[in-house]
Amino acid sequence: MAEQLFECGKCGQLTPLITGSVWMENEIIYEFAECEKCHGKTTIFYSDKEIRSLLIKQKNTKPGNYREKLATEIQDRMNRLRQEME
Repeated sequence: MAEQLFECGKCGQLTPLITGSVWMENEIIYEFAECEKCHGKTTIFYSDKEIRSLLIKQKNTKPGNYREKLATEIQDRMNRLRQEME
């Protein structure tokens, strides 16, 4: 299987995808990718208890309009949380 690469948000180099997560205050999880070259962290997403609950609900929902609606709601909540955290 080919190694998955990502472009570092700090140095711009292609590097193997190394992900990590950190539990923050208020049960928020910070998911990030770390550059193998400069060790800079690029944000993937933030999630709180409500977002994680919606992700589980989405995973257990059959494809269709409701699942798409859940995806849109999850994305909106993640974007708002990211703006609050950064």
